Amino acid sequence: QGSNLKLLKMDSEFVAGWLILQTLGEGAYGEVKLLMNKTEGNTVAMKVIDLKQHPEAKANVQKEVFIHRMVNDPNIIRYFGHRLDNDIEYIFLEYAPGGELFDKIEPDYGMEPWEAQKYMKQLISGVEYLHSLGIVHRDLKPENLLLDEHDNLKISDFGLATLFRAKGQERLMDKRCGTLPYIAPEVLLRPYKAEPADIWSCGIILTAMLSGELPWPKPTTDCVEFKAWKSSRYVHITPWSKLDNLALSLIRKILAPLPSSRHTIASIKTHRWWTKSFTKTKGYLKNIN
Repeated sequence: QGSNLKLLKMDSEFVAGWLILQTLGEGAYGEVKLLMNKTEGNTVAMKVIDLKQHPEAKANVQKEVFIHRMVNDPNIIRYFGHRLDNDIEYIFLEYAPGGELFDKIEPDYGMEPWEAQKYMKQLISGVEYLHSLGIVHRDLKPENLLLDEHDNLKISDFGLATLFRAKGQERLMDKRCGTLPYIAPEVLLRPYKAEPADIWSCGIILTAMLSGELPWPKPTTDCVEFKAWKSSRYVHITPWSKLDNLALSLIRKILAPLPSSRHTIASIKTHRWWTKSFTKTKGYLKNIN
């Protein structure tokens, strides 16, 4: 914990005490690097945003930092501090060595139901916490869900997150945010309620985890796959044909095209797929074959 406090001081000493080990990835506005403390050996992820190159990112970064400072939850990437130096913004975050949930999803197969259930429970727990604070993420997808060394899911990337409730007053969203295969149909129509849109994205993520594919490129009426889903003519189409009835029944409730008909988090938690105990043995058998 001591070294995290050193970070918060942000004096020139911290640069000398920390080594850049590697680049972890590229964001919309810059790179994410892995830093290690030379004396204590612990690691943090550092998001680097060049405001000279991306002046439009300034307001986004301020909001991202503001939201990160509000949150503290086991299923959300921890925030340690930030620093502005020569028009370069550095944000220091918990490092998740398990990588992205995206890489756990085997194409055309997905993962074992027990594993999908574990990640879904952790995802919903994190989203429920965010919503309780009046925060909506607006870009939930497997690339933004990271895994720690104990294989626990952590929601990351709050670049599009915003407040939808303040002092008990809820406001509608009017910005089109997110990634097309994961966004709710109402997000394209605007304005929309915040919470059901995040919940929809969780339903798409669950579908991907259980089938290894995405149901449609975008949720619009001119999209054949989405049209089939809306009119309930999907029984023999993948990914739905890969799912058992229990999983499909939950996903139908989450991917209800009308936000007012969509399951809330409270309803999701009472569904039989959620409460079912899955065995772990199947995965080992699959690997042997």
